[in-house]
Amino acid sequence: MNRTHLAIAGLVLFAAACGGGTTNSVATPVTTSKDPTNSTTSSADDQKLAGVEPCQLISGGEASAIGLIAPPEGRELAGTKTCEWIDKHGGILVNVEPQRGAEDLDFQRKTKTAVRFGRFDGFIVPGEKDSCDALIVVTAKSSIQISASSGSLDPNISKACELATKSAELVAAKLP
Repeated sequence: MNRTHLAIAGLVLFAAACGGGTTNSVATPVTTSKDPTNSTTSSADDQKLAGVEPCQLISGGEASAIGLIAPPEGRELAGTKTCEWIDKHGGILVNVEPQRGAEDLDFQRKTKTAVRFGRFDGFIVPGEKDSCDALIVVTAKSSIQISASSGSLDPNISKACELATKSAELVAAKLP
């Protein structure tokens, strides 16, 4: 599978996750000191991700350390800033969602596992064959989505979820 096919596969994952509708997903509870989905948010919180550039969230050295070979490519898809590091060996697509909370994204009845990424709550959503998503809850109305793929050469959900998790940890460390 060439780079174009992988980019299309990543975009399909992104489109599927961003579709409207409700989910019947069940998240595993996580004990935290603050629940961002139940807290009162201010105007400043609503704009927390407004200036965040997704290609700045993972450095070249960090990308190499987690096995990303392709250089970052910034894009805007359906009004959402994205950056992808994708080649035949897989990769990631990082979406900055300044106006959509993680619970607003549709994962079509997929199982979500709650996790912490640094100081942020989030969840992991295993996909099909070679994909996995990590969602970082920044505020109730803003989030970061990382869609990972293990690539067509080694389709492996566990590997994709490990890449999504490592990427989300790097991204969370740089968020305001």
